[in-house]
Amino acid sequence: MFYTIRRWIRRKALPRGAVSCIRLLCAGAALASMAACSGAPQQPLAAEPPQATKKEPVELVFFSTSGWTKEAFDERFGDAMRRKFPDYTITYIQSSKNVTMDSLITAGTTFDIFWDTYSNTFINLDRYKLQFDMSDLIKKHNVNLNQLDPASINIAKTMSNGKMYALPLVNNTDVLYYNKDIFDKFGVPYPKDGMMRDEVLDIAKRLNRVDGGTAYYGLGLYPSNALAMSPFSIPYIDAKTQTPTIQTDARWKTVFEPLIAAYRTTDNKKMSDPNQFLKTGNMAMFIGLANMFLNFDASGVNWDLATYPLFKEAPGVGPQPLPTMFSITSMSKHPDEAMEVLAYMLTEESQKSLAERAIIPVLQTPAVTRAFGTKSPYPGKNYAAILKYKFAEIPPMTVYDKLAQNIYLKPLEALAKGTTDLNTAFRNIDQETRQMIMQEKAK
Repeated sequence: MFYTIRRWIRRKALPRGAVSCIRLLCAGAALASMAACSGAPQQPLAAEPPQATKKEPVELVFFSTSGWTKEAFDERFGDAMRRKFPDYTITYIQSSKNVTMDSLITAGTTFDIFWDTYSNTFINLDRYKLQFDMSDLIKKHNVNLNQLDPASINIAKTMSNGKMYALPLVNNTDVLYYNKDIFDKFGVPYPKDGMMRDEVLDIAKRLNRVDGGTAYYGLGLYPSNALAMSPFSIPYIDAKTQTPTIQTDARWKTVFEPLIAAYRTTDNKKMSDPNQFLKTGNMAMFIGLANMFLNFDASGVNWDLATYPLFKEAPGVGPQPLPTMFSITSMSKHPDEAMEVLAYMLTEESQKSLAERAIIPVLQTPAVTRAFGTKSPYPGKNYAAILKYKFAEIPPMTVYDKLAQNIYLKPLEALAKGTTDLNTAFRNIDQETRQMIMQEKAK
C-alpha cells in the first residue's frame, strides 16, 4: 500500500510541504498497523463522556405491612433509589390501621414491590396470591445469589418452592448488649466475644441484685427471638406433617432451659422492651436485635456489644438471621424496572453504604464486610461481634407459626417461678397447638 502511495506522489509532483505531511501520515498509519498486528496496547482516542441513558418515567410503588415510617424507608432505601434512578418515581405506602393489604387490594391499588420480614413477606404473598417468580429477572440483571447470605437465600428458595418470589436486601439478627457502667460499678469483667450461654447466665446471676435501694437485673431478652432464632433451627410446626415439634425434637429442652434461667435473673419478669436496657440504666445485659441502637435512642447508656451467647451443643454457630425480603408482585406493570432498582440495592456500592451505617448487609464481599459500622452514629463499638459467626439456617415456615409461637411462649413465667415443669408445659403446648391447627383448618 505504501509503495503505491509513493508512486502516486511522484506522478503528481506535489509541493515538498505536502509530500512531507503525507509521509508523516503514512508513517503514523504504519506504526498503528504494526501495533494492532503485534497486540500492543493502544491509547484510546479522547471521546465525549457517555451520556446517561434516559429512562422512561415510571412510578414504582412500595408497600409494607411493617408500619415503617416514610422517613425510615427513605433513609434505608428510598433516597438511594431516587439518586440512582432520577427518572423513576419511588413511592412508599405506609401501612396503618386503615391502610392494610386488604384495603389496598379491595380499592384496586397496585403496588409493584411488597416488603417485610421474611415470615410476613411469604405469608402475605401466599395469602393474597401475589407471587411472581423473579428468577429470570435476577439473571437478566446479573444478581449473583452466591455472594448473598446463604441462609437468607435458602429460605427464599424454600418458601418459593424452588423459584424466587423475593430477594433479601438487608439483614438482622441477635447480639449481646451490655451496660459498661454496671459492670464497672460491681467490678465484674465485661462480656467477651465467644462466650457460651452458661457463662453469660453466670454473670447475669451475679448482677441480679439490689444495691442502695436500686434493683439491678441480669439478662433481658426477646423470648420470641430466643425460640425463633436459635442456632438449632427448629420449626414450631413440621411443614410436611403440619404437627407441632415440641414433643418430637429433644432440642427444645436445650432452648427452653437457658431462657428460663434468664427470666430468673430479671426476678421472673418478662423484660423484652429495649428501653428497659437503654433508658432505665439498671439492666446489665440484653440480647437484642443488632439494629436496636439504630431504631431506639441509645445515647443514654454506656453500652457495647459482644457476640451472641453460644450453645455448647452448637459450637461456633450463630443465631438465625432475620432478613428483610423485597418481592415484585404479580400485579406490577413494571417488573423489569422494579428488578433494576432491587439489583442496584444489592450492588457493592449500595450494600457498602448500608454496612457503613451498621445496617447488616446481605452481600458478603470483603469490601462490604470491612465497611461494617465505620460510619455508625455510635463510633467505637464492637460491631464486629454482629457478623462474627455464620448464621444458622432458617427452617421452613407454615401459616400457623405466629399462633404457635404464642402458645410456645405461654408457660415461660410459670416455668421461671417453678409452678410448672418442662414435661407438663411441653404436653400442654403440644395439645394446644394441635387444637389450634385443627381450628385454623376448619375456618
